[in-house]
Amino acid sequence: MSFSGQSPFQNIPPVVKNLIIINAIMLLATYVLGTMGIDLNRILGLYYFGSPSFKPLQLVTHIFMHGGITHLFFNMFALFMFGRILEQVWGSKRFFIYYFFTGLGAAALH
Repeated sequence: MSFSGQSPFQNIPPVVKNLIIINAIMLLATYVLGTMGIDLNRILGLYYFGSPSFKPLQLVTHIFMHGGITHLFFNMFALFMFGRILEQVWGSKRFFIYYFFTGLGAAALH
């Protein structure tokens, strides 16, 4: 319960909400397609720049890939706790740009 008496789930800003949904869908797709022999982590996960498996699109797609339900849960918990505050303060556009560029920064440090 928040101080206003409302559940924090009632006021999830749109970018945070959509990012949580997209990330959950991607994990579900990873599991479902995995049963068909398609490894999304191998296709969309990030490989280091010198690898023959590296594709430039992975710089973006790796942002939405997770190693399992626990990895997804804790990342989405952090996004929910901190992202909604940042999005409310900065606005949706600025928060999305921040989220996207921190993902690119993570790829660069990888």
